[in-house]
Amino acid sequence: MDITNLNSFLKFGYFLNYQNSKLNFDYSLINKDEYINTPESELIDLGGRLWLNVINKNFELGAKHLVPLSAGLDSRAILGALLEFTESKNIHTYTFGTPGTLDYDIGNYIAKKAGTNHSAYPLTEYKYSLSEEIMVSNNIDHQSILFHHPPFTSLMNKYSDFKIWSGFTGGEQAGSHVLKNPSKNKEEAIINFINKNTYVKSCNLLNNNDSSTGLQTYLSSEMILKSNSITLDDLFDFNYRQLRYIAPLVLMHGFNYKTPFLDEEWFSFMMSIPNNFRENQYLYNEILINSLPKLFKYKTKNNYGLSLGANKIRIKVQKGLHYIKSKSSIFTDPYINYIDFNEGIRNRKDLNTIIYSSVMDLKERKIIDWIDIDNIWKRHINKESDHADALITLASLEIHLKAGKSL
Repeated sequence: MDITNLNSFLKFGYFLNYQNSKLNFDYSLINKDEYINTPESELIDLGGRLWLNVINKNFELGAKHLVPLSAGLDSRAILGALLEFTESKNIHTYTFGTPGTLDYDIGNYIAKKAGTNHSAYPLTEYKYSLSEEIMVSNNIDHQSILFHHPPFTSLMNKYSDFKIWSGFTGGEQAGSHVLKNPSKNKEEAIINFINKNTYVKSCNLLNNNDSSTGLQTYLSSEMILKSNSITLDDLFDFNYRQLRYIAPLVLMHGFNYKTPFLDEEWFSFMMSIPNNFRENQYLYNEILINSLPKLFKYKTKNNYGLSLGANKIRIKVQKGLHYIKSKSSIFTDPYINYIDFNEGIRNRKDLNTIIYSSVMDLKERKIIDWIDIDNIWKRHINKESDHADALITLASLEIHLKAGKSL
């Protein structure tokens, strides 16, 4: 058993040694000198025309088109561009999550404004089952944490013959993960990557004989591209988080995907613009506001429920209001992704049963005997600590093993 690889799952929620045979990024396409003297207005115009061209190249007349809609920019960028080539009645959309959150409410709101054939999947009504989690495990190569997905069987029954337009890596190319102070060397990039991408934060699940030192050694041993065309932070993000964590989850087997953000022209453009234009996705925002004004005049998650063009004072006030809501028991936390797993494990029979039985089965395997699973469960159920991150990770590991994952 590879302890370092197991530790990577226990810390990040995915296995570092996974090889994605279907996807890769061609960093040779990036040329940081190409746009260094190009005026901002020209970059905005070029980006808008390029994005519409990318959608046009991928558009198939007569196909069934499906756009999963959240409150973010990428799915709306796809939908807005598709509406330039076909009517809204020809486009299907869906949104899933918790009512009262930004992702769920804004996703449904945009679908209504656009007039698409829309379906909403509130996870507050969805019943998790072991059999479905095993199916999901098989369709994500037993690679990432589970429970962070839409109703798999429902989507398969309804959309298996659709072209699903995925926003995979759109925000990351645009600069959503650009650091204000980029890492100066590989060692610093590794530390920053580990700190930023740790999924289990409530407790330490790592084997003390390996711990983070082993993860640092593993990451350090990987080949680093010797080029100034891409930052080390971007390199680690794309090579690990995007290919080995995000891709298996959002590009599950069994569906037909369109991935317009992986278009070579678009990828090279967004990654080649000066990094100051990528900070906070600045140029991407301007491209969307100017090229797709109809949909981007509406609220987004990026500005706490305000439009991209909202002024800074309104954004600051809105941020404060949402912060108050997130700390209040009266309101649903607007920033919840999927569901509130901490309370879900305590109060929902479906989650409680699956998580408990899975972590106890994992305990019986005696492959992680350094972890006190009983104590983690007890402290969580008794509200002494919030350990949903640890319990979901441990349960996911057990379900992957049940589905055929080998360590």
